[in-house]
Amino acid sequence: MDAYLICDATRKAMWLGKPIRPTAKDPRILYYHRGGYDGPYNHEVQEDNRVLWKFLAENGRHGVRVVFSGEYDEDSYEQVGSDEVETAEYLRGWPPK
Repeated sequence: MDAYLICDATRKAMWLGKPIRPTAKDPRILYYHRGGYDGPYNHEVQEDNRVLWKFLAENGRHGVRVVFSGEYDEDSYEQVGSDEVETAEYLRGWPPK
């Protein structure tokens, strides 16, 4: 099950990754992880951080929420920062100087 940060007002979504829990039966989420288990944590990936901060800047005032796969209509939302080419285009010229 994947998690997404979404804005219903702008119809934008950002993939957060898989929720990582302390144990399989524990409902608490410790963090989200976008890569393989041997890869870096999300907060260690500079471009992912930039996508998150831009997403919050553009959508935060409209209200954002975290949802899981199947809890929103993925086809009606624009996915931002989902691959290298799209991420580079999404971040082009941001932040403005």
